[in-house]
Amino acid sequence: MASVLEEKDQIRELLANYCYHYDEAEFDRWLGLWDDADPSFDIDGHVLRGRDALVQFTRNAVLVNGKPPMKHYIMNELVSVNGDTATASCYLLVVRKMDNGELLAGSAGRYDDKLVKKNGRWLFAQRKCRRDLRDVRNTDGPKK
Repeated sequence: MASVLEEKDQIRELLANYCYHYDEAEFDRWLGLWDDADPSFDIDGHVLRGRDALVQFTRNAVLVNGKPPMKHYIMNELVSVNGDTATASCYLLVVRKMDNGELLAGSAGRYDDKLVKKNGRWLFAQRKCRRDLRDVRNTDGPKK
């Protein structure tokens, strides 16, 4: 049986893999980070519920040269483990590439997560994203 520290390390890896897989357009791997049993992803009050909604979310991703023109950065992770369930919170910073090639800190906020452990793996059951800081020059997202 894993120690609480080992469980927390696995959860921090889950949080990081979310960023890496999305930013690299590895959407099948990104989808593999979610629980199959009715996952939900709440983005500023717009709730995606169920596997099909998550799949559609990845299909609607804006790609430039095969990848989203952004990078997700997370920090200040707080993790609490209770058996095969856990909660996690972390700060979020999203950097976007502008049409002119410059980088823009597009938004900042926080993720709040409910996690489950199934078959030895931690997965997202619920994820809430609250962006409380946004650059007004980039309110519609990246352009193709």
